[in-house]
Amino acid sequence: MTIILVSILAAGVLFVIYVLSSKEDRDINDKYALHGKVEGYYSGSPERRRSERVNAELDVKYSLLKASPPKLTANSRNISQSGVAVILYEILPKDSMIDMEIFIPESKESIKTKGRVVWCEDLKGPERLDKDGRRTFVAGVEFAETDGKNKERLISYIKNRLVS
Repeated sequence: MTIILVSILAAGVLFVIYVLSSKEDRDINDKYALHGKVEGYYSGSPERRRSERVNAELDVKYSLLKASPPKLTANSRNISQSGVAVILYEILPKDSMIDMEIFIPESKESIKTKGRVVWCEDLKGPERLDKDGRRTFVAGVEFAETDGKNKERLISYIKNRLVS
């Protein structure tokens, strides 16, 4: 009789473990399952950015606002009226504020602005290391403070790039 009770108890414990692990598996699958139509997001849907970006390799100097100079150098990957993607040699913390100077070709003055780091990640593939073997990152920076004159020069540069 004791063997039967132990067997029933063991079967009950195993059943409870099975039910709980099945629920955990369903929860994990639900959490990481694809929701919605992926092809609709990537295939020709309208641009979701606030302003059109142009590919542009511009020299950029920057420094974290809370850090002391000197300014570090970077290059842009693309630029728009609302932000810039820069290739650099360090990870910038999300939401950190930076002071930037963007050098426009054929312009005597640089564009001075402040920006907020929206994202920063490792570059992948052949871009991962530069020609000197240094690790590279790319950061998306949203312009936070740009005075009227600098904003006009930025818009003019972007419009000229879009036309050509």
